[in-house]
Amino acid sequence: MFVGLLACIMGCASKVENPYQISGRLKAPSDTLLLLSVNSVTGVASKLDTLATKDGVFGFNMPDSSVVYAVGLIPKPKYGDAHALLAAMFNPIRLIAVPGEKAVLTGEAGNYQITGSTFYQDLKEVESQFKEYQHKVNELGRKASEMEGRGEDAGLIKLVRDSLKESQDKISEIAIAYIKKNPTRKASAALINYVADEKKRSAFDMLERSVKHGVMGSYALALIRMAEEQIAQKEAAVKIQPGMPAPRFTLKDLHGKDVSLSSFRGKYIVLDFWGSWCGWCIKGIPDMKASYAKHKGKVEFIGIACNDTEEKWKAAVAEYELPWVQLINDEEANVSLMYAVNGYPSKCIIDPKGNIVKMISGEDPKFYTILDDLLK
Repeated sequence: MFVGLLACIMGCASKVENPYQISGRLKAPSDTLLLLSVNSVTGVASKLDTLATKDGVFGFNMPDSSVVYAVGLIPKPKYGDAHALLAAMFNPIRLIAVPGEKAVLTGEAGNYQITGSTFYQDLKEVESQFKEYQHKVNELGRKASEMEGRGEDAGLIKLVRDSLKESQDKISEIAIAYIKKNPTRKASAALINYVADEKKRSAFDMLERSVKHGVMGSYALALIRMAEEQIAQKEAAVKIQPGMPAPRFTLKDLHGKDVSLSSFRGKYIVLDFWGSWCGWCIKGIPDMKASYAKHKGKVEFIGIACNDTEEKWKAAVAEYELPWVQLINDEEANVSLMYAVNGYPSKCIIDPKGNIVKMISGEDPKFYTILDDLLK
């Protein structure tokens, strides 16, 4: 990523045009900003980068001038302040970098303003209309999470969640009203981010063709795909509760042959959703191998590689010498979505009758305890 210092972004005597896509002056505890970006087309996140500032002044361009990026800027605390760094990481300065548009940031983390070209002015105008509701969403979301963490009464948590939903719906209504009135503006595509998940597709359909097929159209469609996947995942989660039939599937093995879940019926099955790219998955392989060796006469272990290429998947199986059945997920069938997988690794235990026993997300030692208890 091209990173440069801009000595005269604001208040400069010369009339030279600001050459940077994103620039500004921010009050910060140090002379460094941490920078993270996500390409809206590929979904690939950049590595955490550092951006030097001088008296709070900075400027930079995105690596691909034809793509919209979601950008997070984190004012780095003074050296050694770990608590402040953690807090800053959870509350970054957020914006989207749009080709042909220039953003100017001022203020400080937690109280910043984004101005610049027409796109950012339009977006600021609408966001100011639901600022009050957004504040409620942030507060109620934090409150609900804290209550859940303390294990408080489910009824009380539901009341907070219901109030949260009301504020989110108000924001969605304001965004939809703007989109309907301004179908030719780029900001309308950006506002789909604030529209309720189940209404995102219909809001997109309100946009004029020029916006739908422009750079902001691709960004909006990425938001819609994520929302629709979340909806599908919630629907799938209802169907994979303990005691329910495990969803059936057929996937390719290492030799390109079809392998069906039904062919293993009659014994316990462990589905291991993993990927060659997943650090926690790789870290857990020794424990998986030990469990496999201990139970392989009673349990069929089945690895399902997700978000992987065939080449990297096969290379990882060979490198780590994985002895159990190995399959690769099919994007069309999307078995990970069938099983509402929301993190990797995830494991699903299925009983000999083909019913779900337990779904475990993450590299959790609890999985091995549950399996051991089942097979006593």
